[in-house]
Amino acid sequence: MMRVHLLKDCMTVVIALDKKNGYTLFGKRLSQDRIVAKDILSSFPLIYMSEYSASQFDDKSRIVFPIPDNLPSDAVVFLETEDIPSDAEHLVVYRWDKQYPSDRKYNPAKFFWYKKHSEEFKGYSHEKIVKEFYEK
Repeated sequence: MMRVHLLKDCMTVVIALDKKNGYTLFGKRLSQDRIVAKDILSSFPLIYMSEYSASQFDDKSRIVFPIPDNLPSDAVVFLETEDIPSDAEHLVVYRWDKQYPSDRKYNPAKFFWYKKHSEEFKGYSHEKIVKEFYEK
């Protein structure tokens, strides 16, 4: 899988969405997949996330949690239940191959993100996962 090349001083947000852009249900993640967790860790040198999100990762050596109030301008942040910061310049979406019940949706195109490319891989509990790369 592709390692993400980050631009200096540009925040990157990583999220997971279902087929219909579902993001959360009652403040909880819709799904998880251990292959996605491994891909996230192998794609970024350091990643910030909540303690809730960090609980799904076995190796926490490159994870900073909880998310500090003052993030570095080039931070990579994995968000599952939080709002996406407006100053983020890059967005990486792991898209599940299923639709889950959700009460919150996030559509990157609606927020002026432009899709640069994508790649597919087989997950552990999902037949197909699409990793999408967006920029503003």
